[in-house]
Amino acid sequence: MRLTLHTDYAFRVLMALARAPGEVKSVDDLAREFEVSKNHLMKVAQNLTAGGFVTTVRGRHGGLRLAMAPDEINLRAVALHMEPDFNIALCFGGEDCVFLPNCRLKGVLGQAKLAFLQTLDKHNLASIL
Repeated sequence: MRLTLHTDYAFRVLMALARAPGEVKSVDDLAREFEVSKNHLMKVAQNLTAGGFVTTVRGRHGGLRLAMAPDEINLRAVALHMEPDFNIALCFGGEDCVFLPNCRLKGVLGQAKLAFLQTLDKHNLASIL
């Protein structure tokens, strides 16, 4: 199982903000800290804002800060928000497969996906700092 970079960066942003409670961090600063594209991180920040996980602060010293306490941010909720379809194989997205409808692999992968999400559900942002 592999998360997209978009979700990986979302977790990094949340962790960085949680480690600096009350601070506002700019996307520029976070992009430099993570050594990633500012443009890509901007999209991640917009998605996190839309999900209610972070808020934006406008102005010269603006940026991002957590919208709630770290112990209120569930990791499963973040992953599902960042990857709403969470298709781990092509057959989950309705792609044609020569093995369907008799494929047993899809069921096994479905169980693995469920176990993965159940594990994330047991943890919040505070638990990974």
